[in-house]
Amino acid sequence: MARDEYAIGLDLGGTKILAGLVHSSGKMLGQTLLPTASQEGAEAVIDRVLAAIEGVLATAQVERRSVRGVGIASAGVIDSAAAEVIFAGNLGWRNVPIGRLIADRFGLPVRLMNDANAAAVAEWMWGAGKGTQNMIYVTVSTGVGAGIISGGQLVQGAEGGAGEFGHISIDWNGPLCGCGNRGCLELYASGTAIEKLARKQVEAGELVLAGAGGALTTGEALTAKAIGEAALAGDRACIEIVERAGFYLGVGTTSLIHLFNPEVIVFGGGVMNASSILLAEAEKSVRERCIPSMANQVKFALQQVGVEAGAVGAAGSFFSWDGQEANLPIFSRKLYCKD
Repeated sequence: MARDEYAIGLDLGGTKILAGLVHSSGKMLGQTLLPTASQEGAEAVIDRVLAAIEGVLATAQVERRSVRGVGIASAGVIDSAAAEVIFAGNLGWRNVPIGRLIADRFGLPVRLMNDANAAAVAEWMWGAGKGTQNMIYVTVSTGVGAGIISGGQLVQGAEGGAGEFGHISIDWNGPLCGCGNRGCLELYASGTAIEKLARKQVEAGELVLAGAGGALTTGEALTAKAIGEAALAGDRACIEIVERAGFYLGVGTTSLIHLFNPEVIVFGGGVMNASSILLAEAEKSVRERCIPSMANQVKFALQQVGVEAGAVGAAGSFFSWDGQEANLPIFSRKLYCKD
């Protein structure tokens, strides 16, 4: 790999589209940020995706031939070989061939990755997991997901869907999840679960959140972020809600440790704003349940790459991993598209 090579990284989220030019050192040199506005339909979102990439290429002060491709991080069910989003609830998408559309416009190879996998690549190559061969990235946000590096390789599964950590059942007889399973971790340890429990307690008159402007009640103000901030400020009821989420996160994490025996587990996502409470409880839960020798050798860490991790990791899939090219499906118009 040449010393100065680049790839475009794009994080396709439910609320925003972030695209940037990423150097092979992992540094994002410039970026374009646009609203997703998924309510306008898939065609309008694709137009903004293409505009974001166009904006990055237009402002990039590098030779076009040094741009190796476009890496996309997206939530949902994907077909990485075809670079197609099979289903993304946050976008309202079904069977959108995003890779072909980008390849047709720009003539660049495209890689499509699950967003948690992309963030895992970023943390492994340049962040809290750098230098390890066995790392797991866990994101706790609206949902719960994981990206797994095992033996220096990203675990992707048959179609890039591996790592659905949030849908590991921790209670076989628990409530029904939208995925069809019961008692999924996501129902207990996600930002959505935290908000749902808090609203239930507020409506029952058991919880009042003291914010800077007074009491926070149900509605838009009652978010996982607000609950985490109240917990950090000492609100006992909110501390208990966050600790409960941490307990269940530890139950699920124990299974990850038993399955993959990682050196480090890196935690990221919006709910980590209360990490000092959440992770302490998760680690306590792990220590109580995990095989001692495996628990003692694993390290818990917070993400270092930050909010750009998805885009940076998707771009990073075009660079060498530990001296070898990434063994990931790549979509090329030349290979997959008929003229």
